[in-house]
Amino acid sequence: MNGPPHDDSAPDIPPDDDNRDGESVRDGEPVRDADPDVRERPEQRHADAAGTSPAERGGGPENSEFDDPVGGLLPYADVDSRWWYWIAAIPAYVVIAAAVGLLFAVVALLGFGIGIEAGFVGFGLLFVLAVVLGVVGLALTILFPVATYVDARAIAAADAPWTPDPLVWGLAALATVVLSAFTLSFVLALYYLYKRHVAVGTP
Repeated sequence: MNGPPHDDSAPDIPPDDDNRDGESVRDGEPVRDADPDVRERPEQRHADAAGTSPAERGGGPENSEFDDPVGGLLPYADVDSRWWYWIAAIPAYVVIAAAVGLLFAVVALLGFGIGIEAGFVGFGLLFVLAVVLGVVGLALTILFPVATYVDARAIAAADAPWTPDPLVWGLAALATVVLSAFTLSFVLALYYLYKRHVAVGTP
């Protein structure tokens, strides 16, 4: 018994793109599908996009319990660093500046009583010392907030009983310098150094 005539005009059905080995066929070439269970970690994607990982870019702790908006703009340090020296310089600077101001007042009141020439010499020396203190004060205006931020971040990242917020302490240091001309900075620096001594043993 003869079967139905074969229809040559019917299109051939292309084979399924997916074969039994989990490969898909594209343009005649088998391409293995990516494993859905393998996912790229967010930090890896971030590192691939920037070319480096966050730790390589900043050099600091990757996981922190405090906000670090400055990031890698400021150097990272540990609790054994000497950044706190700049904080300790504030009380010393305030005491020296007050002493120079007192001497300037004494010379102004008594200078002519000890002779005109001696008075001018005293004024000249005090003027030079005042200029030096002005330059040092300008440097401390920048370094005091920076050092406070860097050192507070180092203590917060360490295993210490005190976890200062570096942003809060850095802004407080900047505010006391700008608004009080180191008057309140004297108190802030002493309090910070006290808290630092209790937490890590230095100074």
